[in-house]
Amino acid sequence: MVGFTARLFRAVVLCVVSVVTVTATAATSVWKVSSGDNVVYVGGTLHVLRQSDYPLPPEFDRAYQHADKLVFETDLEQLHSAEVLQRMQQAVRYPEGISGLDKRVSAPLYQRIVRVWTQYGLPAEALERLRPSGIVITLTMLNLKQVGVDAQGIDDFYHSRATADGKPVAGLESVEQQIRLLSGMGAGDEEKFMRISLDELDQSGGIINEMVAAWRGGRLADLEHLVIDDMRRESPASFRTLMVDRNQQWLPQIDAMLRDRPVEFVLVGSGHLAGKEGLINQLQQRGYRVEPVAE
Repeated sequence: MVGFTARLFRAVVLCVVSVVTVTATAATSVWKVSSGDNVVYVGGTLHVLRQSDYPLPPEFDRAYQHADKLVFETDLEQLHSAEVLQRMQQAVRYPEGISGLDKRVSAPLYQRIVRVWTQYGLPAEALERLRPSGIVITLTMLNLKQVGVDAQGIDDFYHSRATADGKPVAGLESVEQQIRLLSGMGAGDEEKFMRISLDELDQSGGIINEMVAAWRGGRLADLEHLVIDDMRRESPASFRTLMVDRNQQWLPQIDAMLRDRPVEFVLVGSGHLAGKEGLINQLQQRGYRVEPVAE
């Protein structure tokens, strides 16, 4: 759910992406991490897909078959509950008595927001008190539907499969943490966040083709070019909050998994796997053996 940045269309698909040299030619989005005889599989996911993007690359199924437990970014069952969805709807709105977005961005930009919003068939009054995250997520999901994104993402696919197969599932962070991230997107930089996000909507058709092809082929250098370069340059604070800090919070949990006997399959947005700040490089620095899972 969370992973939206100023380059929102791309980030909603990938939950942001980065790269490390060792993985740039791996041609896979799944890695095997070993500590002696203990193993954790780590898979980079896309959070939304098209029906035509299935079946998934076979290395995902190989890791799933070996796994005793699946671990996602958060508790997906709770995330999709009516109670949490209601809390998320509240999180993307400014409280009463607080200035709305029309007071936080320039008048020309707000007029553009209203124009795009209504072009998608949404009533202008529904914009009232929406935070940047609420506006951009709504527009992005409608745009994704227009370009044919109509299927489960990888996380939901394997969560459903694990539930049906009776495999335990867990999350790396709480739903409360996800809600806080959602509420804070674009805060303090609303003008740039909204401007760039609207620009991205016009490029969506070609972008999703490029991203899915790069992800399926394990071309993480291409994914870095498509997403991370802009994010690091334009929103360094968001990059730290959404990527670096979360990776650092997850690493001790993966350390603990590598000290027990069950085999876990950790599925997170592709960006969290790599880069100098990312999980793959950080796990290598800890002395673990990290190797791509071959087809």
